[in-house]
This record gives sequence, structure tokens and C-alpha cells, in this order.
Amino acid sequence: MEETRYCLCCGENVEFNRIERDGRLEYTCIYCGFPLSMEETPLTAGIETGEKTAPSAAPEMEAEKVGESYILIAEDSKYTRKIIQDLLIEKRFADQVLAFENGLELTTAYSRLISEGKSVEVVILDINMPVMDGLTAAKTLRSIESQKRIPHVPIAFFSAVKADENLRTQMEILAPANYLNKGSDPDPDRLAERVEKLISYFLQIRQQ
Repeated sequence: MEETRYCLCCGENVEFNRIERDGRLEYTCIYCGFPLSMEETPLTAGIETGEKTAPSAAPEMEAEKVGESYILIAEDSKYTRKIIQDLLIEKRFADQVLAFENGLELTTAYSRLISEGKSVEVVILDINMPVMDGLTAAKTLRSIESQKRIPHVPIAFFSAVKADENLRTQMEILAPANYLNKGSDPDPDRLAERVEKLISYFLQIRQQ
């Protein structure tokens, strides 16, 4: 029996590829290329180095985290929005979790927070929303970041349909960006599990 892992994009267990990158093994879905997880390779795991540069990075990272951190959500479904927000608050992925009904409200809040020097960890965007859809909101975020010359915040696109080729192309342009399939299952626990896996992945790659 072949080994499989759950893919957030496909919404099911899939076969996967193993890719070694920067001393880590990254597992990606063979169908859509979505990153499933990563771990240290046997060659680097547990090896202690005598270099002084590694410890010195920790204080710098802590300095960057001074002040509150935020996760922003744009989702027009009040029910889904609350599930995601409650999960992120419960798991303490960030100090503050702000939820909005559309992309325009989110991008406005993002611009304000960045101007105030606040740290935004992840942005979760529904694709189909009134006023401003997810892709337009993502492009607006990247424009704000370019103007202010700041790093790109990870973006998670959120939809009930699987990512097509056009969306995958857009995610490459808007990187770092990934896709989370809401799935057709209304069970809030299943939805919460998918969201938790994606946020954990984003925070993992951001800490590298």
C-alpha cells in the first residue's frame, strides 16, 4: 500500500513527491504541487554546529516581533469566518485575529497596520467575495508592500473549488501564496483542521 498524505488543496489523501531544499525534506502533492509538510533531513537533523552566527539570529528575530502580531481574514460567510477566527484565537497563532467581510476592508486594515509598524503573520482570503474578491485583494496587498518596501506576507486563498491552472499561476506571481480547499463537508471540525494545517505550514516557513 502506497503512503499518502492529506492535501489541503485537493481535499483528500494523495501521493506525494519528496524534495530536498535547504537541508529540509519538503513533501508536495503529485497532482497539484501543494506543499504538504516539511522536516529536517537525516543529514542535518540533530547536528550541532560550532558556528556563532546561528545563535546570534535569535535576538534579531525576537526584536522583529516586538509589538502585537496579526492574522487577517476576509470571508463573506459569517459562519465560516467565525470558525476560522475562533480557531486562530484558540491556537494563539497571533496576538490579534481580525476578520472582514470583503477584500476592500482587509486591504484597508492591512495598510493601516503596516503604517503603524505592526506585524501581520498571515492573510486568509476567500476568492469569491462582494466589493473586492480575493485575487484583487492579494494584488492590492502586494502593491502596498512594494510601495513600502516590506516583505510579502504569506497569503492563503480559500475556496470551495479546487485550484485550477490560472489560480496556480496567480499564486506563483503573488508568492508566498497557497490554496486551501474549504471542502464540501460542513463539519466545522474538518474545516478547522484544514485551516490549522495551513497556518502551521505558513508559520513554519516564515521562521526559517
